[in-house]
Amino acid sequence: MSNDVTNSRRLSAGSSLGAKIQDKLKRILGLTTAVLLFCMMILTLLDVFGRYLFNSPIMGAYEITELMLVVLIFAGIPLASANDEHIAVDLIDGIVPRAIAKVRDIVIALVMSLVMGALSVSVWHKAFDAIKYGDTSAMLQIPMPPVFFVISAALALASLVSLALAWQYTIHRFGDDRRLEL
Repeated sequence: MSNDVTNSRRLSAGSSLGAKIQDKLKRILGLTTAVLLFCMMILTLLDVFGRYLFNSPIMGAYEITELMLVVLIFAGIPLASANDEHIAVDLIDGIVPRAIAKVRDIVIALVMSLVMGALSVSVWHKAFDAIKYGDTSAMLQIPMPPVFFVISAALALASLVSLALAWQYTIHRFGDDRRLEL
């Protein structure tokens, strides 16, 4: 997809309160993913050094890395949604009329919003089941409900972002060239 098309499909940020909130959320999620990735890198480095230099790996490093990776992935989903950077195959974009492509974009954004919302609700219920059964990680006994709540919140945010994208595509579809300012 060309940069012009990609850039025109992203949620824009203007001077409204919603745009400021959007920018703040993007910064928070971006910082969260960057910090988690850095921590994973340092933990892996220390674990490898400990294992090979001192014959003493960090206990539970693999488990901690797994949990950080889960949070990293799900914190990145709303970012990818807001920037419309999900993986897309554009095999037929060159032959599909522009009006049909715009309708397709609206439908895809609405379906994404519904799917992400349904997943969020499902994971939310899973978190309460984890509380009920006292689910913890295998080695370090880390409580799992907070992880499930983070996943659910990230999916809910991604659902809202996809809904906002559908609205933006609808506004743009009907000739109003203004972009949505969340």
